[in-house]
Parts: sequence; C-alpha cells; structure tokens
Amino acid sequence: MRGLIWIIVLFAVAVGLAIAAGSYSGNVYVVVEQTMLRINLHAFILGLIALVVVLYLLVRLIAGILNVPGRMQRFGVARKGRQAATALNNAGLAFFEGKFQKAEQEAAKVLANKEAGDNRTLALMLGAHAADQMDDTALRDRYLQDIESLPAKQQLSRYLLLAESALTRRDYPAAENHLAAAAQINPSLTRLVRLQLRYAFDKGNALEVLDKADKLVKAGAISDYEAEQYQNWAYHRLLALASDHNGLKVCLKRIPEHLKTGELCIAIAEKYERLGLYGHAVKWVEKYYPHTQQAELLETFVQSVRFLNDKEQRKAIDLADGWLQAHPNNAKLLMYLGELAYGKQLWGKAQTYLEASLAIDPSMPARLALAKVFDETEQPEKAEQQRKLALESVSADDESL
Repeated sequence: MRGLIWIIVLFAVAVGLAIAAGSYSGNVYVVVEQTMLRINLHAFILGLIALVVVLYLLVRLIAGILNVPGRMQRFGVARKGRQAATALNNAGLAFFEGKFQKAEQEAAKVLANKEAGDNRTLALMLGAHAADQMDDTALRDRYLQDIESLPAKQQLSRYLLLAESALTRRDYPAAENHLAAAAQINPSLTRLVRLQLRYAFDKGNALEVLDKADKLVKAGAISDYEAEQYQNWAYHRLLALASDHNGLKVCLKRIPEHLKTGELCIAIAEKYERLGLYGHAVKWVEKYYPHTQQAELLETFVQSVRFLNDKEQRKAIDLADGWLQAHPNNAKLLMYLGELAYGKQLWGKAQTYLEASLAIDPSMPARLALAKVFDETEQPEKAEQQRKLALESVSADDESL
C-alpha cells in the first residue's frame, strides 16, 4: 500500500513538472567576468539534474572504494564465525558417536578461532568431556582450568565432571565438595541426582539412596527394576545397621509391606534372632509363615523357640502342629517339628515327625536328627544306621557333582 502511494505522489509531481515546463519557458544567463552565457531554462534544469546524479554516483563510487577494506574484514569475520560453528557441530556429532579424539580436535579448532564467540563455552565443555573419556587427565584439566574462568552459572558442567571423576577414583571428600557446588547451581538436575545416588551407594548411606532413587523414579530417569534394586539394597542395609529393638522397629516402619512378606521376610526373622529378640522372632514367623510358606523361616523359628520358657515352647509346638495339619506333606515342617519335640524330650513325637519327614524327603539333616532321638532312647544300632544312610546320601551327592 505504501509503495502505491509513493507511485501516485511521484506521478503527480511528474505531471506537475511537465505542465509547468510547458507553460513557462525562459533563459538562464550565466556571467563569468566579461563572458555571458545564455542557456535555455529547460536545458539548464535537465543539466542540473544530470550533474546531481553524476555527483551522487561519483560519491557512492568513492565511498565504496574506501569501504572495501572494512567489507573484506567483515567478510573474513563472518567466514571464521561460520567455520567455528561448523567445527562445533562436528565436535558434538563426534562426541555422541563415541569418537572422542576427533571431538577434542574439533573443539580445539573452535577455541583457536578468534571469532568463535559464544561457541567457545560449549567447545570447552565438549573438549573437557572428550578428554575425560580418553583418560587424558592433563588435557582435561587444561580445559577445566579455562572453564573455571567462565561465570559461576556456567560452572555446572565442570563440577559434574570433577565429581564423576572423583567417584571413579573413590576420592569421596572431593566428590562431596563438587556435588555440593553443583547442587547450589541446579539441585534438581537429573545427572546430578544420579551422581548423588552413586555417592550415597558407595558410602553406604541407605537413607540417601532411598531419597535419590525416589527422585529419579519420579523424574522417569531410571527404570522400576533399577529403582527396586537400589531400594532393596537400602532396606537390607538399614536392617543390617539396626542394633537394638528400637532401631529395628524404626527400620521396619520404612520397609514396604510387600518386601516384608517377600524378599526381606527371612532376613527380618534372622535379625530378630541375632539381636536376641527370640519372642519377636517367633511372632514374626507366626505372622508370615502361613502366607509365605518359606521353609527358611522354620529354622529361625526352631532356633528361637529354644530360648523361650516351657509354656511358650509348648505353645510354639502346637502352633507348628497346626501348620502341619494344613500341609501334612511338608517334609521340612515335619523335620523341624521333630527337632522341637526333641528339644522338649518328647522322644516319641520326635521320632514320629522325623520318620514322616524321611518318608517324604530322605534328607541328611532329618536322618541326623532321628539318629539323636535313637541315641536318647538307647537304640544305638538304629542311630548308627541313620548316620550311615546320611553319609551315603552325602557321597551320592558328591558323585553326582
């Protein structure tokens, strides 16, 4: 629209000039000392216009000639800038393709280019990480020294690289310092949280492992399987560190119910036993064995029952007998019941349970337990026979291996 207006205005001016020229004619006199020159007005105007155009073109030509060095310089600067951008692009591609030596070389080209501008920052970081991947510590440190001169907000990459390197060397004080510095810049960065998780795992800090693993799960940065592995390790660690009943109680509050009934069920029962909390161990097995049917719980149950009073021991035997009614062909349960009866000097019950267990599964522990029963009931020949059968089963197992 603006162009159309200008065309109309110029056309009107041209029409006006044409009308003025047609309606007015005259001469222009130029006097130079004793000489007078007469020129037609129309010719004078045309000549004046032509002179202005020529002077304008001449000035433009002179200015263009004078600006040639500057234009050449600007062209060179732009060319170097394009070269720096190309080298930076090549460095990035090479790094992510695993060609770390080429990546470092291309990054060095960017840094050698005086017109690299803001590309220098990324080139320094690529060079440092490429040198680290090549295990060239001296070269990496030179890049990091240059990065150190950058503004504080651009130091995050340096701190992360130094923290990762320190963790690899197991230099935990240095790793802690670099991780803390990185956290001040961006505490929620996924890579930082991963390094914090690695640090906590190496240091055996179970609570930190749980916290960092949970953050990574929420961010979608690790799979559920990987998170589960870290969490299981942390719960095992907390369980191992519990040194008394209160500590174990606090630990159990943190453990999810599915782990209590699953992978950690046996470990918790054994922890109760190791801490001398035999009553709690028996109650734990009483609560979870009917649901899990984990035979390893029975061993802890038997070992803990021995430290209870007579009334509680008999109650425990009745409890286990109730389990047997629900699973009459459970060989291990029969064997452990035989051991409980043996501990209470109930020789007849012990023999019945053990013989029933051997009828289902002739295991060596059951034979040895039955041999002890025969010893107590003064049946040495039967006891010796059971021991002989136990030795034969061990020899058979060794031959099969």
